[in-house]
Amino acid sequence: MSLVHAQEVEIKEAFALFDPTNSGVIQPKAFSDFLALLNNAELTNTVKLPTQPLDFKAFSALLAKNHHGAETSEEAYGILFKTINKDGSGNISAAELRAALQHFGDNSLSEADVDEIVHEADVSGDGRVTLEEFLKIMQKSEKKLRGEHVL
Repeated sequence: MSLVHAQEVEIKEAFALFDPTNSGVIQPKAFSDFLALLNNAELTNTVKLPTQPLDFKAFSALLAKNHHGAETSEEAYGILFKTINKDGSGNISAAELRAALQHFGDNSLSEADVDEIVHEADVSGDGRVTLEEFLKIMQKSEKKLRGEHVL
């Protein structure tokens, strides 16, 4: 996979994170809230916040203009994990995942749906998702987005 193609895949994945309802646009408030959750002053100060909903093309242009480094998807997922893990325990509970999904506008998942996601990701069976487990499930999702066969 070429670097350009890899970057395109990562941009699509980022867009999907901001658009959990698959509406095809990212609302300015969702974008702003996500940046605030990352708690990265340098990033917040360098990114010009949109005032109108962003479609994929506008989102890609915004990222291209503001991307200053080769952050990997694993690094981005690590940041996302820390953001979701509100209690700092090093694990994500179903309640934390549900709160994060609701915060980003996805209220379509039932409590049972969120429990199922946690159960699928929770290899250890303790009812919580570790960073390792989170990375594995996100990498599996990346493969699905690329159309690769996933076991």
